[in-house]
Amino acid sequence: MVPPVAVAFKTVTLVLGVVVALLAFRAYRRLGTDGLQWLAVGFGVVTLGSLLAGVADQLLDVSAHDAIVVESGLTTLGFLVITYSLYATRRASA
Repeated sequence: MVPPVAVAFKTVTLVLGVVVALLAFRAYRRLGTDGLQWLAVGFGVVTLGSLLAGVADQLLDVSAHDAIVVESGLTTLGFLVITYSLYATRRASA
């Protein structure tokens, strides 16, 4: 059983991940830079990984090991996208 404090931390992580992704997306829409779009996607992927791991662990019959593997894989992919976003600074054509 996952301790309630861990569930609370994971919930806060999900909320903050969604907020950061939405802020980055809104900044992309306002400024039109590709980097901000990729930043939003990267944080979205990291947040999705956290969500899927939590759902798999709490609601589905998935082992904690497999849930951690899914979360770690999506976190890695998300941070790769975030890293790319630092280099993708071209303005989108309006």
